[in-house]
Amino acid sequence: MPAPMEQRDRDDRSGYEGIEVGSTPGGIEVIVESVPHVRTVALSVSAIVGSRDERKGESGVSHFLEHMLFRGTRTRDYREVNERIEASGGYLNAYTTHEHTCFYAFTIDESLAIAEDLLSDVFLNPRMDPALVDLERNIVKQEIGMHMNDPATHLRTRMAEAMFKGHPLARSILGTPESLDGFDPAFLLDYHRAHYCPPRVVVCAVGNVSFGRVLDWARRFDDVPGRAAPKRRRRPVMQRGVNLFDTGSDRAYIGIGVPGHPASSEMALPQTLLTTVLCGGTSSRLSHRIREVEGLVYSIGMYPLTFRDCGALMTYCSTSMEQVPRLFDTFGQELRRLKAEGLEEGELQRAKNGLKGSLLRSACRPDQNMSAHLMRYLERGDVQGIEGQLREINAVTEEQVAKAAEGLLRSDRACVTICAGQAMRAEMVEAAEALDF
Repeated sequence: MPAPMEQRDRDDRSGYEGIEVGSTPGGIEVIVESVPHVRTVALSVSAIVGSRDERKGESGVSHFLEHMLFRGTRTRDYREVNERIEASGGYLNAYTTHEHTCFYAFTIDESLAIAEDLLSDVFLNPRMDPALVDLERNIVKQEIGMHMNDPATHLRTRMAEAMFKGHPLARSILGTPESLDGFDPAFLLDYHRAHYCPPRVVVCAVGNVSFGRVLDWARRFDDVPGRAAPKRRRRPVMQRGVNLFDTGSDRAYIGIGVPGHPASSEMALPQTLLTTVLCGGTSSRLSHRIREVEGLVYSIGMYPLTFRDCGALMTYCSTSMEQVPRLFDTFGQELRRLKAEGLEEGELQRAKNGLKGSLLRSACRPDQNMSAHLMRYLERGDVQGIEGQLREINAVTEEQVAKAAEGLLRSDRACVTICAGQAMRAEMVEAAEALDF
């Protein structure tokens, strides 16, 4: 695997099965998968800054700044930006994660020049009108309120607070109403100048476009004054124990987390296949037993939550409060059975086919491939084409999955979060504390 991007030779240009990786003179990484047979292009530019890089009083600034960059540039108001990209057959969008903020265009190939112009203008030249900052602040507060009133989203927020307590990963990407009140145009522009500059910028494109054209476009970002400093991120210490949050609901929303492998680990893929065996579809072990046989939940999901330096396995479900003890007992039984008996015949191959199916079903979408290449590059320092990813999946052995199960599925490391009403609190805590796998 190539060295992390901070250590790579800036003149290097590598190929990964049709994906080219290089850099501008200013050190901006450029990733391009040219797909000549499609008539669309997904083009992105990302700042390597996210919510885990924020101080407590800045919580939510990366996400808020993402919103504000779509509120107009120095020469265009937001309506002109929106109308021009939509009139050309494309759209602009963005998202913020714990570790990066991505702005992207998805457009028809004949209109790529318009997308290039608008996307670079949005990224480089924010207007930051005070009235629009106040307006957007209220919009994001509504977003926070909406999330807190959605039980599944609220559970994930509380689970992160509990599992990553004392670390920036514990805080919501959205921030809080109180932290948002501290953002003014001057602060937002200072944050933009500090983080939206080389070399902590990555450009990624997939579709009917050449590497040379994208590299030329990426050079626009070399001229930004200043140099972004490397992020000093500390690895979290995963918390354990049982955490209850009162929601006033007659249902229990349950999260169970255990420490996992980071995205860069050689065990990341066996870890993913382990969660697929356990909870990768209606025929998977947990879904079959807990839903189809016992009728305890409508749905249950388990997936790896990965970052560059750490990871976790997260399980989420909901049930009526009187069913919570039985749910925990059944969950523990299934995990103990897997660890004691190992995989059944053909079970790993079914999990591999499920993962390959998910990969191949999205392979024809340039926008999805762009996001996947970007995420892998930022988390692992490399990229991989479809055939390479299929080879990686096929190479995982039963021994590796068994090793992942033995090392990760440990109730003594579990962090359990329950969001529910006041009734049966003692019984739910007792059942959670007795969870055994």
